[in-house]
Amino acid sequence: MSASSIQYIPYRQDGEPPRRAAITHVEVNLDGLSEDEIQIIGHLVDAAEWMNPIFRDQFDPRTALLIELVDQLLPLAEKHEQTLLRSYLTMLNLQNSPWALLPRKNVLAGLEKSRLEELLKHLPEGDDEIRAELLELMTSGLSTPDTANFYPQDISEEEIEKIGDAIKIPNSSVIRDAEGDLYVVYNEDRYSETIAQAIKHLEAARDLTKDTGLHLYLDAKIIEMQTGFEEARRIADYTWVRHNSPIDIVISTALEVYIDNLKNFHGSAIGGVYLRNEEAEKLLNAIVERVEYWEKNAPWTFKKESIRPETLPKLKFVDVVSWAGDQVTGPFTTIAQSLPNDEWVGKEVGTVNMVYMNTGKAVHGVSGNLAAEEFLTHDEFEKVKDVLFEANQLHSALHEIGHTTGRQAPEASEGQPSNYIEEEYSFLEESRAELFGLFAVKKLVDDKIIDEKMAHACYDGMLVTMVTSMKFDPVQAHNKARNGMFHAFEKEGIISRVEEEGKTRFVVHHKKAHKAVSAMLNRVADIKAHGDKAAATALREELVFTDPLKAEIEERTADFPLGRGLVFPKLKKVDGRYTRELVYPHTFSDQEKFSLELLD
Repeated sequence: MSASSIQYIPYRQDGEPPRRAAITHVEVNLDGLSEDEIQIIGHLVDAAEWMNPIFRDQFDPRTALLIELVDQLLPLAEKHEQTLLRSYLTMLNLQNSPWALLPRKNVLAGLEKSRLEELLKHLPEGDDEIRAELLELMTSGLSTPDTANFYPQDISEEEIEKIGDAIKIPNSSVIRDAEGDLYVVYNEDRYSETIAQAIKHLEAARDLTKDTGLHLYLDAKIIEMQTGFEEARRIADYTWVRHNSPIDIVISTALEVYIDNLKNFHGSAIGGVYLRNEEAEKLLNAIVERVEYWEKNAPWTFKKESIRPETLPKLKFVDVVSWAGDQVTGPFTTIAQSLPNDEWVGKEVGTVNMVYMNTGKAVHGVSGNLAAEEFLTHDEFEKVKDVLFEANQLHSALHEIGHTTGRQAPEASEGQPSNYIEEEYSFLEESRAELFGLFAVKKLVDDKIIDEKMAHACYDGMLVTMVTSMKFDPVQAHNKARNGMFHAFEKEGIISRVEEEGKTRFVVHHKKAHKAVSAMLNRVADIKAHGDKAAATALREELVFTDPLKAEIEERTADFPLGRGLVFPKLKKVDGRYTRELVYPHTFSDQEKFSLELLD
């Protein structure tokens, strides 16, 4: 999709300035795939997309009802009202919920409540209580619920403690029955009928693949999705880390914990299908070869005492064929990921760190270097502008490696680190990974894998990310991390403000940056290693706060798109078989995953 064909969707949140999201196509290349591999890709995409209705129910089960209501209201509305409602519908799908994660608020429909009430009178009779709830979501400023749909909204700390360790099962939810009693249920039981649709396609893909590793992984993943048992999940993780097929799928009812803002215990449903990007192999190998060095020379106390080659992280630069579930949230898109999240698997088997290439290019095509040009000095921007995209991709890869490094102190080595640090965990872990990504750059320069210009661009790109994060109140994990880093770095004097043409711009003092990054990484990593929640809270309270820069940054980025809707093509089917022909839907909301409904 060319820049001229990018579509911009206006939206509004209570107390926030008007914003707009950008809709753009993702390019997918199927060259070189055999006929069987085309069928495998088609089935994997269909399997992944069945995670979307599960994710929606986990976040807010009213999303499907809102979409149905908007569809009913559209024919009744005036032309200008239809435009507002269609934009609202796009945002519901772009976020996969009524809620944004940054800032944590609902998007408003744009029509006055009284006008919507008038339109509702023309609809057939329905559940008045439900419609009142939906109307509230469409017109009133509300905060994204910390519980999502993983817990009853009225759950108390006493009830959480009473449930015990069962509440920490990542692929589960806490349900209150008719008598008011709480119980924990596996996702695989709660959503069994919907999961069964995904399993059918996983089985079809497994039966077609000639790659032994992928075959074994799909076998294990099918059993995991049938049972939900921890042993099955770990076997699936093991076979996923080990397989080396250029075709891949990540599919789970419980992966990232970001929408559980109450305790960070529960993961949400996700689906992604990937093809390895062979062009990036050289840099990939150079990074992985240095993981042992970084671990041994890391500035934290609890290093891995021995690194078995088989547990070294695998780095994959991949193109995304399809995303569903937790990958479709707003306003930002995932640049890279480190998986699996099971601490035991990572320690004993290793991890896979994926950097998403074609989606990254699509997002860069929307935003480009707008923020860098606005906030870096003119001289610095001119020096690094041509490598900023590549630098950001490199830092993302190193960030994901960072998630896999270090170990827990003996007193905090049982279970997951999040069990000790709870709601502070995501902020702490994202801070640690961002810092590691910057720390690791020096070794790549020393070994002449990258040059000083690229290293400077990594720091400059992170600086721009930190500055633009200031436009939000720090409530989301990544945003808290970047907010805290900005304040720490400014305090240490490795970034400073300068006036240029009447604007505040920012400078990284590159010569002393590495030392300051190492010191902060030491502090953050040791807090995590000890599972020290009190220290994590103290760190956040010291460094993370709404900055006086907020209003200025908001004003200067008001025209920048916030939110990216990625449109993926589907493989056209003819006589029940997938073809190589890629078909893009007419609109963002026409993507098939958004029409799938929960069957349970």
